[in-house]
Amino acid sequence: MEPYDLLGKTLTVSEANDLIHSAVEELFCEMTIEGEISGFRPASSGHWYFTLKDRDAALDAAVFRSHQLSMLIPQNGDLVVARGSLSYYTKNGKLTFIVREMRKKGDGDLLQQIEKRKEYYRNLGYFDEDRKKPIPEEISVLGVVTSPTGAAIRDILNVTRRRAPSLDILIFPARVQGEGAAEEIAMRIRQADLFEACDLLIVGRGGGSIEDLAAFSEPAVIEAIHSSSIPIISAVGHEIDWPISDYAADRRAPTPSAAAEIATETIYRRRGRLSSALFAASSLMKGKTYDASARLSSAFHALSAFEKRIMGYRARIPSVEDLRHLLILRMRNAETRLGYAEEDAANAMEARLGSAARRLAELKAAASDAAGGRIRAYEALLSSLMLESERAGKEKARLAGFRLRAAIRECEALSPLQILRRGYSVTEGSGGRIIRHAGEVHEGDIITTRLMDGTVRSIVKEG
Repeated sequence: MEPYDLLGKTLTVSEANDLIHSAVEELFCEMTIEGEISGFRPASSGHWYFTLKDRDAALDAAVFRSHQLSMLIPQNGDLVVARGSLSYYTKNGKLTFIVREMRKKGDGDLLQQIEKRKEYYRNLGYFDEDRKKPIPEEISVLGVVTSPTGAAIRDILNVTRRRAPSLDILIFPARVQGEGAAEEIAMRIRQADLFEACDLLIVGRGGGSIEDLAAFSEPAVIEAIHSSSIPIISAVGHEIDWPISDYAADRRAPTPSAAAEIATETIYRRRGRLSSALFAASSLMKGKTYDASARLSSAFHALSAFEKRIMGYRARIPSVEDLRHLLILRMRNAETRLGYAEEDAANAMEARLGSAARRLAELKAAASDAAGGRIRAYEALLSSLMLESERAGKEKARLAGFRLRAAIRECEALSPLQILRRGYSVTEGSGGRIIRHAGEVHEGDIITTRLMDGTVRSIVKEG
């Protein structure tokens, strides 16, 4: 809103509250206040409300649920140092200090802080046995959240290499102590869960002081373990170390090596049973191998004999070229027979005509004095005979031509070249053998494909 001239203008309550809200939000966006907790009251929404006070003044304060994970539950009378910002609620003109970080003043006892945090999560039910997921017996991928250069990962790899060498290990590298370590560990747990990267997850590190192990008691790690759908084994430090992650995890291991043994127990037992079974199977197979070898040798002999028979049958099958020569020969024979038939018909006709002419001459000589009508009758008979002979010759030639065309059509129908003209082809392997099945060729073989107007040589790429 536009700034007002406060000396020359009367404001409404809303306008005044808006001005105060803007001024408070801008001037007091980040501040730290020390005071005593009073009137602490958790709300049903999960937020905390209380009053910060000292000997002379008091200030209403609130902690929203999203900021509580890094804090201990305050008690009335606790002296705390709180960091946050002031907020002015214009509806009722109330000023509230919104706390984002808070610690108890003078509380340097890390163990006491961990115990209070442990009690907090116990009250939330994070440690209840009925919430813990069973450790799977069969796993193919084991995830490990730890430092990639620490002693813990070396111990885990040594154990898994000895007990389950076929198990895949997926390492999620993370710092395990110092500033930011808890957030990094929690991030790796969430990554493994988000991508369903493994069947079981080991979260841990080697031994150290309570300060070194403190990251595994931070709220970020506890929340990530609790939210994971992948079963988690907590393996932090030594037997005497019990960070909060040991309580929140689905299974606690005293050391990283023990965690690896828990994860590989089923595989290790199965390997033992498999070794015994392999020994028994080896003894059994040695006896059967000799029998199988004898049967195989016999089968090879039978196969060799069968192959010889096949080669004999294959030699009897004519090639396409042989069939072509045979059909050409049959066509030529048919043409020759037709030529002889035409020649025989012509000779026979010529003989009949000669005989008729001689007969006519004889008749003319014998009946030179016969009446002209009789001569004309003989001449008509001669003409009729000549026509009949001509028709008979033509009919015989026509029948011979019909038989020739039928023979040609028969040859063409039997010709493989006619089949090739319809788009088919004949494929031959090495040595001119005809290939009828795809299994008869192998990759790298050279084959010849015969088409209507030529041949094509090819190399088999797949067979």
